[in-house]
Amino acid sequence: MALKLTKKELTPGLRWVEFDKETKIQIEGLGNSEYQVGLERVRRRTQRNDAIFEQGEVGVLEGEKTEHQNHCALLAQFIVKDWSGVLDEDGNPLKFNAGVCAELLDSNIDFFLFVIRQGSKANEVASAEIAETVEKQ
Repeated sequence: MALKLTKKELTPGLRWVEFDKETKIQIEGLGNSEYQVGLERVRRRTQRNDAIFEQGEVGVLEGEKTEHQNHCALLAQFIVKDWSGVLDEDGNPLKFNAGVCAELLDSNIDFFLFVIRQGSKANEVASAEIAETVEKQ
């Protein structure tokens, strides 16, 4: 039997999860490669910005966002994929939009933590499914 290279990419897998009785969120696993690249890029940018300041100096660059705001934007762009049951201020259903999702993540710590936990869980489930599939071969 010849040795054959095959590429098996971990696909963290999309999952619909219940935030509460009326709200369901479609979440990708935190292993999503786009999310990981974005997270690395934010970290590098933060390091570059920090290097501008001398030891003991504290400052903020114009337009700079907090680490939490950056993380909310990444989660909204790459991890939360859709939702149902999310309402606007008037109680009307709100169609999924990454910008609105980032605002919701930034303003609601319970939702932020929910997305982190469920994204991690989705990744664990997908890894277990892949391991099971590999064992069956």
